Amino acid sequence: MKKQIELLAPAGSPEGVRAAVQSGAGAVYMGFGTFNARRGAQNFSHDEMAEAIAYCRARGVKTNITFNILASDRELTAAMQDAKFLYEAGADALIVQDLGVARLLKKHAPDLALHASTQMTIHTLDGAKQAKELGFSRVVLSRECRMDDIRAITEQSSVETEVFVHGALCMCYSGQCYLSALIGQRSGNRGLCAQPCRLPYSGGYPLSLKDLSLAGHVSQLADLGVSSLKIEGRMKRPEYAAIVTKIYADLLREHRDPTSEERETLRLVFSRDGFTDGYLIGQKGDDMFGTKTDVPMGEVKHLYDEAAHRFAEGREAPLVPVDIRLGVSEDGLSLCAEDENGTWTGSADHDPIEPARSRPTTPEMIEKNLRKTGGTPFDVRTVEIDLPDGLMIPAARVNALRRTALNTLLTLRGLPPSVQWKECEDAPLPCTARAFKGFTASVRTQEQAEALQGLGLETVFVPLEIAAKTGLSAVLPRIWFDHEQQEIETQLARAQALGTRCVLVGNIGHIPLAKRLNMTACGDFGLNAYNSDTLETLADLGVARQTLSFEARLAQLRDLKKPLDTELIIYGRLPLMVFENCAIRRQHGGKCACQNGVTYLTDRMGQKFALLPEFGCRNTLLANRALYLPEDSREVGVTHARLLFTIEPPEECARIARAILAGERLNGEFTKGLYHRGVE
Repeated sequence: MKKQIELLAPAGSPEGVRAAVQSGAGAVYMGFGTFNARRGAQNFSHDEMAEAIAYCRARGVKTNITFNILASDRELTAAMQDAKFLYEAGADALIVQDLGVARLLKKHAPDLALHASTQMTIHTLDGAKQAKELGFSRVVLSRECRMDDIRAITEQSSVETEVFVHGALCMCYSGQCYLSALIGQRSGNRGLCAQPCRLPYSGGYPLSLKDLSLAGHVSQLADLGVSSLKIEGRMKRPEYAAIVTKIYADLLREHRDPTSEERETLRLVFSRDGFTDGYLIGQKGDDMFGTKTDVPMGEVKHLYDEAAHRFAEGREAPLVPVDIRLGVSEDGLSLCAEDENGTWTGSADHDPIEPARSRPTTPEMIEKNLRKTGGTPFDVRTVEIDLPDGLMIPAARVNALRRTALNTLLTLRGLPPSVQWKECEDAPLPCTARAFKGFTASVRTQEQAEALQGLGLETVFVPLEIAAKTGLSAVLPRIWFDHEQQEIETQLARAQALGTRCVLVGNIGHIPLAKRLNMTACGDFGLNAYNSDTLETLADLGVARQTLSFEARLAQLRDLKKPLDTELIIYGRLPLMVFENCAIRRQHGGKCACQNGVTYLTDRMGQKFALLPEFGCRNTLLANRALYLPEDSREVGVTHARLLFTIEPPEECARIARAILAGERLNGEFTKGLYHRGVE
C-alpha cells in the first residue's frame, strides 16, 4: 500500500493551529521558545504549546516543532530543557539545524524523530544519507532542488524527504546566508533575519525572488514518494494558512492540478508579482524575480472571512473515524466508541427501559442520533445496535451517552505518550590542548596562489578546478547537485593524481565523498560550527580540522571544547550569500559576464558588495569591507588562522600575508566582523 503523503502547514499561533487543522493539514509545524528560526513570530507559551500538541494529537494531526537555529554552548542547557518539555508534551518531531543540538537530542531522547532543517542545505543524495547516519529520519530539501534531484534522493536515500511547495523564496541557499548578520547583527541562522535581500540595490531588486508555488506539481511530487509537502508562512495571519492549506489539501486528496480560480485565490492572498516554479523545473532567470504585490483588502476580505468561519472555535472537520456500538436491555443502555487506533471508551446509563406505548424505537432512529457528531472531530464509520423489539428509547439518552463517550475519547487521544527523557551527562571526546600550528590561506586564482608560495603559509587552498591543474589543497564548491557530481569527481581525481590530499568541505554531503577518495576533509565555514557538540559531531564524521563560525564572538569560540584542530578566519571579505540564480548575468543585462572582472551590487547607503562566479553558474556575494582581526588568534585556542583572499590582486595578497605572518598591523579600512559584536 502506497504511503499517504503528508501536507505540512504553518501555525504561528493557537488560531493558526486551528486554521491549519480545520483546513486539511496532515501535520502542523510551530515554533517554541528562542530556538526556532522565526523568533520574531508570536510563537507559543508553554501552556499554549501543550494545548496545541494535544489538540493536533486528538485529531490525528502530527506536530513538528521548529528547533532550527544555531545554539551556543551556554544555551545548550536551556535548549535541552525546551526539548524535554516538547518531547514529554508529545511533539512528533523536532526540526533541527545545529549538528550539536541533534547530537544531544539523540542522547536524551533516542526515539524522538529529528528532521534535518532546510537550514542544513541538503540537496544531494550524499547529504541525505549523511543526515540519516547522524540520526535524522527526514530531510527538508533545499528549495533549489529540481524534480530529478528530489526523485533521486527520495528513491535512493532511505530517509524521508520533505519539499517546500508554497511560500517565500530566499535568494540565498538556506543556512548559508550571513548578510543580515554582518550588516545588522540579525542572523538568519539564529532566527532573526531582517530580509535585506528584499531591499533595493543597483538594478532594482536583484535579490528579491517571487514566492514559490508548486500547486501544479502536487500530483507529481506525491507520485515520487515524497513524505511531506510543506507550506511556508508561520509569520502570516491564520486566514492565509487556512486558504492555502485548503487548496493544497484538495489538490493532494483529488490528485489533480489547480483550477484557474484556485491559482487566482493563491495570488490574491499573497504573492510577489505572481509565483515561480523555476527551480523545480530547471528554468532559472529573470522570470523568477518579483516584489510584494499589494492587493486591496476589498478583493480578499471575502476569502479571509470564509477561511475564518472554517476554523472558528467550536467548528470541527470530521477528521477521526470512529466505530460505535450500542447495547440495549431492560436495565439500561451501554455505548462503546472505538477509534482507528483501537482506543475505546464506554458510557452507560442504568435507568430502566420502558416498553413502547405506541411507536417503538427502531435501529434507524438510534443510528441517526449516534451519527450526530457535529462540534467534534469524529466521523462515525460504522454503527452496531443491539436493540430488542418493542422498546421506547428517548433520543436525549442516546445523545447524552454519545457525547460522554466521544468527549472522553477525544481527551484520551490528546494525552501525551508515556516517554522518558534520559538525564545523562554529556561525555565529550578527549580534548587535549592543541598548540597553534600556523596560518593558511584560501584564494580564487592561480596567480594569487603563486604569489603566496614561499611565504610560510602552512596550506594554500585553491578552487577545485585549479587544484586539478596544480595538485594544491582544494576548496570544493559549496553547492553542487548529483547531476554535477561526476564533474566534481573527475576534477578531484586529476587533483589527487597531482598530489592533492586535503579538501575544504562546506556541506555535510561533501564529507562522504572525501572519505570515499581517502582524502582529508577540513570543514569550511558553511558547516556552521557554533558549539562544542557540533565540533564533536564533525570529529566523529572524520573531519580533521574545522573552521569556526564567524557569527560567534571570540569569547564563545575561545571557550569551545576542541576535540579536533580548529581554524579562525582572521582576514578577508566574508562570503555573505550563495545564489543558484545568477545575479552577475542580471547586472549585465542578461548576458554572461563571469569573465569580465568583478561585478558589484550597491545598496541604498552606497555600499558596494562584490559578486563572484561559482561552480555551476552560481554566485557568491561578498562583504563590502574586508574582515581583519589584529588580535592574536592564538588566544582563541585555534590551531590555524586563515587569510581569505578573493578580489585582491596577487601582489596585494602577498603584501597582506607577509605583514600578518610577521605580526605587523595592517593599515586600511577594515571591520572586525562579528567576533566582538556577535549576533542576536
